[in-house]
Amino acid sequence: MARFLAVLVLLFAFALPASAAGKRVALIFANNDYVALRPLKNAENDGDALKKALKALGFKVQVEENNTLEEMRGALQEFRRDAMGAEAAVVFFAGHGAEVAGDNVLMPVDADTASLQRLAETTLPLDEVSAALAAASKVGLIIIDACRNDPFGGARGDGRAVIILGSDVAESVKGPMTKVPRADGIVFAFSTAAGETASDGTGGNSPYSAALAKYLATPGLELGSVLNLVQQEVYDLSGNTQLPYNIDGLPDLFFAGETRDALPERERLLLAMAELTEDLRTEVEAVAREKNVPLATLFGALISNDLGKLSREERGAKLAESASAFVKLREEMARLSSSDPQVTALRAEAEKQLALGAFDAARVKYEAAAAIDSVSRKSL
Repeated sequence: MARFLAVLVLLFAFALPASAAGKRVALIFANNDYVALRPLKNAENDGDALKKALKALGFKVQVEENNTLEEMRGALQEFRRDAMGAEAAVVFFAGHGAEVAGDNVLMPVDADTASLQRLAETTLPLDEVSAALAAASKVGLIIIDACRNDPFGGARGDGRAVIILGSDVAESVKGPMTKVPRADGIVFAFSTAAGETASDGTGGNSPYSAALAKYLATPGLELGSVLNLVQQEVYDLSGNTQLPYNIDGLPDLFFAGETRDALPERERLLLAMAELTEDLRTEVEAVAREKNVPLATLFGALISNDLGKLSREERGAKLAESASAFVKLREEMARLSSSDPQVTALRAEAEKQLALGAFDAARVKYEAAAAIDSVSRKSL
């Protein structure tokens, strides 16, 4: 009954416009400047992006950057007091994370890896965060943009995996953040699946935080669909190297309560991708890898032509045909030249939309280029 009531509260609290909803509060931890662990580049940028997105949704946002463990605990207690009685609360963490002796931990900048005891003493258990949130607010969302792979093994240099400096703790510490604490009214979202690496990003933000900031306020979409959009965006743009993990059975929660208009083609494709079976995903990934084409292009072909109903062999042939058509079009467009910078820009945008599986949007851009350039018009 308590869980049911919490879901109802969350539904109505998030469905109301920001002006009418109850108190909304958010705490953001963004840690770049680690002392004993590899520093990150984009955690602070991610915190700033989430701050802007949450403020637009009516949240009062507290931002903490490059905190020590003492500072993180102090900020969490301050937030717990501020969040008391809130209708909705969010905690977002960008930085290093791991599982230490069976507990999920968030790593402050002064996390000490010299020994297992020191590591346990100098990291913040995720249980503490969820307990503070549960005690203060009726409902909440905890978002972790951190790696869930083995932090003490080898790791890609651009990721958020930990590179251990001490050699005596590797056997005692598990990397994957697989044990998710349970708390009524708390929803957990992770930037990657258990045992996997989360990218720190090569631009200004991590892929996960960029997608989250982009889709968080999508009007008329409940939170589960928003997180599915984020999941599939990261999966697609990373070429299947990162797949965010969303908790099953999310209730129908709304951050933005406006009636939604028809979603853009890209968003409709991402939501449809989230419904596909693992077998279909594997088939598409194999063809995309073999033909060197973007995932979204083939997912778009699969979904729009209802290829899921075909036999595996027939579907494979159709996917290969679609991939070849995309490669041919890309090559033909690359050979076209124009002295008009507007035409060049329109073609580049059309190719970008095509790679995202937004065929209608690509067609519009190509037609716009063709309308002002005779070479493009003849080719189109």
